[in-house]
Amino acid sequence: MGVIRILPQETSRRIAAGEVIDRPASALRELLDNAIDADARDIAISIAQGGIEEITVTDNGFGMTKEDLELSVLEHATSKIYEPDDILKARTLGFRGEALASIAAVSRLEIASRPRGSNEGWLLRSVPLQSPAIDAFPCKEGTRVTVRGLFESYPARKQFLKRPQSEALLCRTTFIERALSHPQLTFRWQSANDAEVFLPGTHAERIARCYPDLAHAPLFDAVSEAQGLHIHIVYADISVYRRDRKYIQVFVNRRKVPEWGVLSLVEYEFAKYLPGGAHACAFLFLEIDPGLADFNIHPAKKEVRLKNAQEVHAAIHALLSSELKARYSGSTQDLSARFSDMQEPEFFAADRSQPQLNFAASAFAETRRQEWGARWPSFSEAQNQKHAASNSLPADFWQKIRANNENGPRYIGRGPGPFLLFELDGILFIMDQHAAHERILYDRLKAKEGISQSLLVPYLIDPEDNEHFLEEAAQALEFIGYRISKEESAWAVEAVPAIAASQALEALVEWLHQPSVESTPLDSIAAALACKAAVKDGDILDQAAAERLIAEALALKEPRCPHGRPVLIAFPREKLDAMFGRTLA
Repeated sequence: MGVIRILPQETSRRIAAGEVIDRPASALRELLDNAIDADARDIAISIAQGGIEEITVTDNGFGMTKEDLELSVLEHATSKIYEPDDILKARTLGFRGEALASIAAVSRLEIASRPRGSNEGWLLRSVPLQSPAIDAFPCKEGTRVTVRGLFESYPARKQFLKRPQSEALLCRTTFIERALSHPQLTFRWQSANDAEVFLPGTHAERIARCYPDLAHAPLFDAVSEAQGLHIHIVYADISVYRRDRKYIQVFVNRRKVPEWGVLSLVEYEFAKYLPGGAHACAFLFLEIDPGLADFNIHPAKKEVRLKNAQEVHAAIHALLSSELKARYSGSTQDLSARFSDMQEPEFFAADRSQPQLNFAASAFAETRRQEWGARWPSFSEAQNQKHAASNSLPADFWQKIRANNENGPRYIGRGPGPFLLFELDGILFIMDQHAAHERILYDRLKAKEGISQSLLVPYLIDPEDNEHFLEEAAQALEFIGYRISKEESAWAVEAVPAIAASQALEALVEWLHQPSVESTPLDSIAAALACKAAVKDGDILDQAAAERLIAEALALKEPRCPHGRPVLIAFPREKLDAMFGRTLA
């Protein structure tokens, strides 16, 4: 007898439900999508105990007849697609017909609905493992869906839910995402004693309503239309910026997605006008032909694959570049703002920023150009031509640095603040000692598993509402050198990374209170620890220590700190002569 068996229907339904509904926030997401797809103009959300006990979504949309209500909780029942190719044409947020069936498999579900223009309303009640019951029910036009006891009959899944406060925060995040991308709708929120109403308005008004710290910030709009593509960018004035990427968000066809190519491009364009380590407040809304955006690659439609990514990137670059240049021309943070008749100083660019150096015959540079050409071919060629024409650095510049030849860097001394000065082959360099050391430590932390240093007395930490981040980052923390255990509700740090033991606890607590959702736990924790352990502005290095730091900085593959600031700025002799008005014979 073989060992392969067909799973019972209830087991397979719960497995399928777990792919779509893993916590209250995902159930709320699906219910909101259904309400929006039903042409609702007013949507009310209420949650109890973080959505674990109850979630209710009420809308004034199309509503459902008795026949539709009976089918709505069955697997693969949907009104949005029929033929296989319809997935490529769907303009609705939902289309698979999995949401209500998945919710019904793991909760007590109640749906009251009355179609527009009808005098008859109906109520469906459903519990796991039983057939649903439908009765006549007096109700308003539209639909009210109530989910109670999520995972009550599925303890294996329920044990992974967080505290109600944490789940409520995730539900709130889902609510905000839908409210941001649909400013023309009214959204109502009720959780415990917290009640809010978001009235219809513009994108900028809705952003200010969702994020009160942007309520008094100057917000600007930029719009572009192309064949099959509509781009709308809302951004805050560059005087309003953050130290994290929380307010750089991308929405494609009204869904928030981590489209890394677009996010990097937005960062790059704003970086020209912001101080080092600062991040813009920019919300990008893309509407693209459904046939060119595939959301069917993720069970919860949290990711998208763009068929014409290069054209989309080029259009965004053109809009942002012209918009920011027109608004902030002359306001850049580099030295070209002070010497308007000269070229900007040469920055050592990171891989995720556009190259600013000319390496005409360098294989290293050619590799970088090819990488950028693949990402943004529409404008990388023009930029390469621009920098090739400047010819401000020798073609063998990087080879000399990496060869560590006898004509290596000559240390000049300390400048003001954290800056060190040195010269190499007729080029004057200014180096930020903190940024350089921070990058060096960051690379070391990520390069190999760290050595731990045990604490004499374990340090207790309270993750508050971010407990789930601590659990998700367990592997990254262990790799870096932390050893953390949990007993009941207490978390104890038993060991810290030996590479920066004295700063490790402070870095851990700081990361835990402000975890980043835009980067991996390993990147975030390594960046926090490296920043704490690196030499600071007021630290004075002796010549030997400064020379060692310079040598290591010149060997960096990506000479920017983990937060994006450049490690080095270079001034070739020709540029210095031009700045001082010297004419060489």
